[in-house]
Amino acid sequence: MTNYLQLMPSSEHKSSVTYDQARAIWLEAKQKHVELLIKTLWFTGLRITEVMGITGGSLTVDAGEYSLTVTREKQVRRKRRKKNDTALTLTEKLPIPRELGLDLREFITRAQVGVAERLFPRHRATYWRQVQQCARSAGLPNWQDIHPHSFRHGFIYDKASKNVHPFLLARLAGHKNVRTTLGYYEPTDRDIREAMEK
Repeated sequence: MTNYLQLMPSSEHKSSVTYDQARAIWLEAKQKHVELLIKTLWFTGLRITEVMGITGGSLTVDAGEYSLTVTREKQVRRKRRKKNDTALTLTEKLPIPRELGLDLREFITRAQVGVAERLFPRHRATYWRQVQQCARSAGLPNWQDIHPHSFRHGFIYDKASKNVHPFLLARLAGHKNVRTTLGYYEPTDRDIREAMEK
């Protein structure tokens, strides 16, 4: 039997958003591409740099099922020399919800985004500020703590609370080690009570 207690995350507070908060934030976006950025962060759990790499040609549809081709950068570390660490770029096809696929396709068509043209071409600091402005406009009391990575934390927590298997969740998050993924999942008192009552 596996001892899951050793995989429990630390009690360190991590900024995370719920679906309702994410929705409130994207509804406050004044520009369509900012709304889509926030939706993409929430529905995919991608890092902001990965979302910013999405181009007009990244979206594919096959038999009504949408996918995004995303580029993830992995650090390859050597045992002794950290100076020689290298980055390995991996491209993978990530299935996305139909709602997001339809929104992205409509945006690509209306904005006439080219195949090689990035959907979200601004600087990541700009998107950070825009996310916080939308969170503030949505009336979230912790708006200063919300940033693009908060959606990744929320995505992982949401999937974990819906009983998505940890190894599958690690695959969705692009983590090599499931412990990294579980570090994003911080159960609430309610989660613990519900688990005890099962």
